Amino acid sequence: MRNESSNSVRIWSPHWTRDDLIAHLRARVRELARLLPVRRAVLFGSWARGRATARSDVDVLVIYADPPRADAHAVVWRALRTPGLEPHVYAESEAASIQETLERMTAGGIDLLDSPLKAE
Repeated sequence: MRNESSNSVRIWSPHWTRDDLIAHLRARVRELARLLPVRRAVLFGSWARGRATARSDVDVLVIYADPPRADAHAVVWRALRTPGLEPHVYAESEAASIQETLERMTAGGIDLLDSPLKAE
């Protein structure tokens, strides 16, 4: 058993720039769209504003076509595979009930979806 303390601390630091993160997320959102009918995907918060630090979450809003799915959050989490990800996931009907809040949250955000997908 060790009697001395470690003199190192493990800190996660983003390994990408803001532009790298945006490109990564756009590619991952295209993959997500194969699993979930994505209507809107937005990077918001400190990464979108260019003020991210090592402690910043990667805030992403995802709105998908109804009906609501119990597994939607897990699907988004697995598809986006991004360190520090903080997904905010809503079906369209859920998002409509908190639209003003979502608009305030994502003001100045970066669209990650090329165009909303058509309902199939």
